[in-house]
This record gives sequence, C-alpha cells and structure tokens, in this order.
Amino acid sequence: MKNILSFKLIKIVFIFFLIGKINIFATLTLSPDMERIFLNGLDRLFRDDFAGAMEKFDSLCVIEPENPFGYFCKAFGCDLIMDEYRNLNFMDEFNEAASNAIEKAEILEKKENPSAEVYLFSGGAIGIRGVRRAMLGNWVGAFRDALKAADKVEKCLEIDSTLYDAYLGLGTYHYWKSIKTKILWWLPFIGDEREKGIEEIKISVRRGKFTEIPGKLGLLRVYIEEKNYNEVLRIADELIKRNNNLHPLWFKGYAYVYIEEWERTIDLYNEILRRLKEKDFYGVEGEIECWYYLALCNYKIGKIEEAKRYLNMILPYKGKVETRIYFYENYIDSAEKLLRKINKNN
Repeated sequence: MKNILSFKLIKIVFIFFLIGKINIFATLTLSPDMERIFLNGLDRLFRDDFAGAMEKFDSLCVIEPENPFGYFCKAFGCDLIMDEYRNLNFMDEFNEAASNAIEKAEILEKKENPSAEVYLFSGGAIGIRGVRRAMLGNWVGAFRDALKAADKVEKCLEIDSTLYDAYLGLGTYHYWKSIKTKILWWLPFIGDEREKGIEEIKISVRRGKFTEIPGKLGLLRVYIEEKNYNEVLRIADELIKRNNNLHPLWFKGYAYVYIEEWERTIDLYNEILRRLKEKDFYGVEGEIECWYYLALCNYKIGKIEEAKRYLNMILPYKGKVETRIYFYENYIDSAEKLLRKINKNN
C-alpha cells in the first residue's frame, strides 16, 4: 500500500469524536439548550443516524447563527460520512458548512479578546477543508490551509495553554509535515518532528477534555506509517470494544494485510462489507476497496479463482468511480496489476 494521503494532517475536526459520560464542555461556551442539542446530535451521529444528527446540528445554527460551532459540527458530520463510507455525495453541504464556520469564527477573531475556542473552531474548519482539497488534488490550496490551520491552533494555545485538546491538531500537523518533507530534514528550520508530533497527540489523549478517542484515531494512522502494527491492532481493538465504530475496522484491516494475517483479513473485510451495506449512503468505492483486499488475501492463500472473482467485480468500475477518495492506493489500478500477475503465472 502507498503512503497515507498527503495532508491528511490537521483533522482537528475529530475533536468531537467522543462518546462517553465525561464533561466535554469544560472548554466550550454553550448555552444549556446548545449543549443538549449537541449531545443528542453527537449520539445520533455515532449511532449512524446521520440524518437525525444533521437535523440537530442544523438546529444549532438556527439557535445561534453567528456561532461557528453549529456549522463546524455540520462540516464534521459530512466529513465523517464521506470518510467512513467512502463517498463524496456530501461535498456541497460540507463546503458550505466549512466556509460558514470559517467565516463566523474569523469575524469573532476580530473582536476584542477572542476566546481560544474561536481559534480552535477556525483552525479545525480550515484544516478539514484542506484535507478535502488534498483528496481532490488541490495541493496548493491544501498546503495553504495546513499552514493556516496550524497557525490558528498555535494562537489558541497562546491564549490558553491548558486547552490540551488543541495539541491533537498541532501534533498531527508536526508529524505529517515531517513525513512529507523527509527529503528536507537536513535543513535547520525543517528537521524531523515526528516524535514531537506523536508526543503532542499523546498529550491530547491523556489530558484533553474530549480528544482521547480522536487522538487514538490519529495514532492509528501514525502507527500504520511507523509500521508499528501491534500498536495499530491494540488501539483498534480498544476502540472497537468501546464504540464499535467503522473507522478502526479499516485500520485493523490494513494492519492485518501488512502482517499477512490473510484469513483474519478475509473475515474482517467481509464484516466491513456487511456494515457498509447497512447504510444507503455508502459509496461503491468502499466495496471496491474491500473486494481488492479480499482478492489479495485469496490470492495469497492459493484460492486463485476466488481472487479472480473479486478482481472481475472491480474492473467494470474503471473510469466510473472516484478513486481520489482512497487513503492508500488506487484499488482499480491495483486490481488490474494483480489480475495481470495471476494470468501470467497461471
């Protein structure tokens, strides 16, 4: 598999990715009504009731239309759907929500004594916009967003150094910036900040008000990159046991592929396929990803005809699906290469 998608750096939007009975509002200035609606929306979001969640997040925007928080939640919800279920059907809604969150936050930044949270919301919205720009090939826009989002988070910490949640975005930025500029590490103003980034993410896990789970999700990507598959499996299993969310299943699958646990990989991707099909908003791109790994695993254990069956399910989609949404590789191209290899050797 190829390196993780460039600029999957600053996904601070995951700061709301926590389900549990802790006081996640210790650093947020929200009215009781806003808190209640947000909690209800978050609960619906992580029960995969996306329509219900987005309805609640819309309500936040109606109650306080000048507060970036509601728009930020909407952008998060759209991004989560597209990320987890491998589709781009919510791009227009995502772009509108992210733009509104940035605009509302930047208005508040210009007022006297803006709060740390304002910069956190602004940086988060800019960061997630940058992620989407990178996925769609707008590298210049993505890089600009990455730098701007990191600056916002640094300002957040200048105002309140105890807002440890912000270390998630900062650590993610430092780690992935180092990965993508490895050739320039010899320069004194760049260097290798991977360990710094990992430690900052761990700070957000240990001390953040509501970044324990999002920080661990960030570490899944980091440890895939670092080839520390034992940690990937440990964290993934912990998150699956805790929330049974689809995200850690994808990463557990990648780890199984790397350590060549072919039978377990087959079981896992069949489970992901089942979970995808439970929702009407999943993209066929998710099925293609699963079919490819099922083909690869069957090829590795000598079930050639079964491997070819999955590969032949993929090939009709060549040129018809959005391959830019994949994190690791173009699975249609990979399917073609594997099928050529099989036909050559059999």
